[in-house]
Order: sequence, then C-alpha cells, then structure tokens
Amino acid sequence: MEDSPDFLKNNEHYLKSFILNDVLQKEPIFNSYRKLCKLVGQDAIEYPDFEFWFYRFYHGNRDFVYDRSADPKPKSLMDMPVKLMCKIAGNLDQFERTRLRTMNHAIKDVIDSCPPVFEGIFISVSYEKLEWYSNKKKFICKPDGNGCTFSKPNRVHLEKSDKNFIKMGLEHLTPIFKISNIQVNHLSIMVWTETRGLENLLPASCHVKDALIYGCYMDLIIQFLLAMKPRHLESFTIWGCLDLIEKEDCKVIFESDQFKYAKRVTFFCYVKFNVEDLVNFSHLKFFECQMNNDIGRYEILRLRDIVSTFEQLELCHLKFRSIGDIFPMGRFAEALGERIPIGPLKECEHVTITHRYKIPKSNECLEFKITNEGEWCCVNIVKSR
Repeated sequence: MEDSPDFLKNNEHYLKSFILNDVLQKEPIFNSYRKLCKLVGQDAIEYPDFEFWFYRFYHGNRDFVYDRSADPKPKSLMDMPVKLMCKIAGNLDQFERTRLRTMNHAIKDVIDSCPPVFEGIFISVSYEKLEWYSNKKKFICKPDGNGCTFSKPNRVHLEKSDKNFIKMGLEHLTPIFKISNIQVNHLSIMVWTETRGLENLLPASCHVKDALIYGCYMDLIIQFLLAMKPRHLESFTIWGCLDLIEKEDCKVIFESDQFKYAKRVTFFCYVKFNVEDLVNFSHLKFFECQMNNDIGRYEILRLRDIVSTFEQLELCHLKFRSIGDIFPMGRFAEALGERIPIGPLKECEHVTITHRYKIPKSNECLEFKITNEGEWCCVNIVKSR
C-alpha cells in the first residue's frame, strides 16, 4: 500500500482500510491524519470526512458501506452564533485575529462588526528596544548586530530579521491600530529618546479614551495627540519634553478638538502657564499644570475669580515652584487673608493653608488647600456645595 500512494488516494475502500488500521493500532487521530496526508497528499480526504470514519471505526462500527446523505449537515465555523464568534475574537491577539479575518469575507465581516476592546496598550521606545503590552501580552523588538530580534508571547524562539528594530517592530505594532473600529481604554506612549520613523504609528481618528503621551520633543507629542479621535478621547496627560514648551505649541493643543472635548487634562512637562492661560481650561472637570511661580496678589485673586466661573470643574491641581526669594505660599496667604500655621509637624505632614470662597450667585464654594512640599507650593482647588 505504501508503494502505491496514487492507488490509495483514488480508492475509497483502501482509504477506509488505512483509517481502520490506525484505529486498531490506537494511533491518535491527528497523527493518523498527518501520516495519511504525507503519504497521499492533503486532497485525498477532507478532515471532517476522515474524522467521521475514524470515530465510526473507533466506536466499533466497521461497515465500509454507509450512506451519509441522510446525516445532518456538519456544522461549520459560520454556524456559530455571532455573539460567540465575537467572544472568541476578543480573546485573540492581533496576529491571530488578522489570520481569522482572512479566512473568508463572511468571517471578516463578523469579526469587523465586533470591535476589539483593549483595556490598555503600553508602548515604550528607546535606543535599546521597542516594546509594547496589550491585553497582558508582551512584544519586544531589539537591535541585534545589523538586524534585530522580535519576541512574541508564548513563543520560545526569537524571530530574527535583517531589518532595523524600529521598522520591524512597527510592522507588527501598527496593524493593531488599523483593526476596524478598535477601541483602547488606556493608551500609554513613552518615547524616551529622539527616534525617527514613529510618525505613522497611530492612524487618524484612533479610538482612545484615556492617553498618556511622553515624548522628548513636542512635535511628536502633538502629532500623537491629534491622531486620537475627538469626543471619544475623554482624558489625556502630556509628559516629558526636554525643552521648555513654547506658547505656540500650547496654542496648537488648546485649539485642537481633542482638547476642547476632553474632560480631564494633565500637563506634566516643562511649561509654565500664566493666570490668564487658565481660561482655556474652563470646560474641564479636572486639570493639572505648573504655573508661573512669580505670582502677585492681584494675580492670585484673579486666579480665584477665573476658576470660580468654571461650571464643569470638580477639581484642579496647580503647582508653583519656590525659587530664591519667591515664596508662593506666603503670597497666597497674604492675598487670601489666611495665616500660615506655625508649630511642629507630624512625620510626612506638610504646612497647609485652607481657604474657602463662596462663588457669587451660587450655592457652591471653592475650597483651596495650599500645601508647601519642599520646593513646590501645591494648590488644590475643589468645588463643593
């Protein structure tokens, strides 16, 4: 039989004899099917037919003559409920999901109708590696000689390439954001060193709810921010940037729809806002930023007046740096008519001033907590009734 694979392939009786023999030899079904395909080719018998005869013989039915026309039609992948297919797709990584989409148009349409939701995607780029985490799965691309290595989750061996590690990594990373209707609850992008080739990392209108963007230069930070879909983006944090951020860069951010429709914004970067700049934050529920430390009595009262008009505000954090003879906490105490407490402090306790301000023509109040934390004067403002 082994000397005549074509004869075996074209003779249904001998194919069944081959299957029966493996059943009697207690050969595992997958090993048996692979052995048969290796012997006569994969087109000799489809796996569902092979499986039918294998288990028929296994359960003691040894009759080679059986009319299957009356049997129920075997279920296929497309017979699954759409909800179940979406659940399966949700547990696949981007590579598995992409392969599933290529099976046929019907499956592609079903998969695309079930947008993947990533709880978090963390991306880090440096001279040493490009790595990212998504749904508890980690991917790393590192330089290796004139090329790079790429590691995937649940893979023992590294994938090697002669490509630059940034190029190789992006070839695997960017398809995540091109998945139809992808939704990301939290996205962190950390670019630690000046790196070329990241301009097309995020496609336009990327669906992100919350973003943290760290970059060593402002152009890239703004580019990432503007790639995120306005109205869908609820909060973002801008962090890093080695140089002082120019007013023009801030203007680009303030005029963007991403900022205008956000609810919470944080600036952890080297930018100092003046009191009048705060009017840009009037629509936010929360904001945090560093202020120009050389603030006078009039500006402090003006700050209070401006913030009191913010209808949506729940909480804000403002930071002032104490430098030389500039002591912002003392200036706040004087301007607001409050005293700086004197006396011993408990461990980890900071000098704190509390000031309450009733908003005119309203039942609401602003509560200021001004705390001296080393070189920083932190002003937390909470709106309360």
